[in-house]
Amino acid sequence: MSGVYYVDTAISVDGKKRGKNKAHTVFDGEKPFKVRKLTELEDASEIYIDSLFLELYDEVLESLRKGVKVYLLKNKRLVKKLREENGLRKSDEVDAKLLSVIPKNHFK
Repeated sequence: MSGVYYVDTAISVDGKKRGKNKAHTVFDGEKPFKVRKLTELEDASEIYIDSLFLELYDEVLESLRKGVKVYLLKNKRLVKKLREENGLRKSDEVDAKLLSVIPKNHFK
């Protein structure tokens, strides 16, 4: 395990689309990419996420059991503030990258 990942988490807003959940956007320090589940990040040692939805509990729990440290952003407004300060448009990729520049003490 050596990977540190920053994840803009996502869930389907329509419960009727069961099994067709939107993919999470992950930034690994080099490039953004998509995964359906956090457990797909097999070499992860640390995962920093913006939100923890009820639908993600099983994925997070499985990651924790594998020894992965999972950190949750304390104040999601920080992402929006950084986006506005830098004149960036809202997108999953931008939000995942912005998580990587937020100091670690803003995660729990």
